Amino acid sequence: MPYNDFSSRSNYYPPDNIVDIKKDRPVSLTQVMGLLSFMFLAMAAGAFLVPPQYFMPAVILEFVLLFVIPLMNRRDLIREQDPAAGLTGALSLLFAACAGAVLGPLVQVLMADAAGRLVLIQAALVTFVVFGAFGLYGLVTRRNLGVMAKALFIGLIALLGVMILSVFFSSFMSPFGLLIGIGGAVLFSLLTALDFQRVKYSSADNAVLITLSIFLDFVNLFSFILNIFLLLGGGGGLRKR
Repeated sequence: MPYNDFSSRSNYYPPDNIVDIKKDRPVSLTQVMGLLSFMFLAMAAGAFLVPPQYFMPAVILEFVLLFVIPLMNRRDLIREQDPAAGLTGALSLLFAACAGAVLGPLVQVLMADAAGRLVLIQAALVTFVVFGAFGLYGLVTRRNLGVMAKALFIGLIALLGVMILSVFFSSFMSPFGLLIGIGGAVLFSLLTALDFQRVKYSSADNAVLITLSIFLDFVNLFSFILNIFLLLGGGGGLRKR
């Protein structure tokens, strides 16, 4: 199920004339990428090391942290502390580990045989290439990608609706599984570009929140691309184990 934080994005969109914007304390791309790298490691640890029976607790904790982390970020700012260096940064790593644990049951099933490992590796490589390409575009483009926000929000709501319907009407919706996967991959690719552009126009106070949004883009992008590979390879049944 895709999830992302649209509530805070409106605070970071550049104005129409994005060349003239000035920030007293701009967020550091190095800081964002550093924290993102540690979140990827925490995600991998959760996916490969956490037993499948902890799936539901991980889902619940992940959902809770999605609301707790912004509150802790605000608390750190009030106390004039660096959120990334304190509890807020640690909670973001815990969130990433929970995201990995949620993917863990499927990842561990795929790792159990050679064909599954190949699908997992291919999906991961494609995800990193797409994620890197759209992220780089978001960083270098002079276009204001914030104009896409409303359309992407509508697209996300529509995608959620279709996925919910597919749960209750699986026999009717199953032929559209590939289209859903492609639609989700396109949606979160565009969100990746949007969030990377936010890095250029946000203050250092929001480094953790921006990194969290970028991480969520990656997780959802990987999930949809993996689903596409499973459907094309006839491995859709693995998701039901």
